Amino acid sequence: MESAKSYRDKKIKPLLKEIVNVLHSLYVKYRTISNKYDRLEISYNQELSAKERIRNRLDDVLSENEQLRSVEMDYQRTKAVLGSDVVQSAVRTARQREQAIEEQRYAVRRKHDRGAR
Repeated sequence: MESAKSYRDKKIKPLLKEIVNVLHSLYVKYRTISNKYDRLEISYNQELSAKERIRNRLDDVLSENEQLRSVEMDYQRTKAVLGSDVVQSAVRTARQREQAIEEQRYAVRRKHDRGAR
């Protein structure tokens, strides 16, 4: 028969030490998996946000596309009524006028920039 002290030293202490090691190992693995899960959750939420931003942008682009198609149809109707040459000439004149205004604004900005120095 074995004494209690001997039984404790030879059987119980090694068994408890092994249980502690296994529990520690399990805890370390749990923390590793928990950290990975947290990172994945953050990444997933970022992807959801990006998806929502893309969806919103797509809605904006589709709306703009619809508006542009309507403008293009109006342009085609105008060309049909007034004639292609007249419409192209009017567009060309409007573009030249816009460019001249923009050049004037640029010249004024340059003049003010030089004066500020």
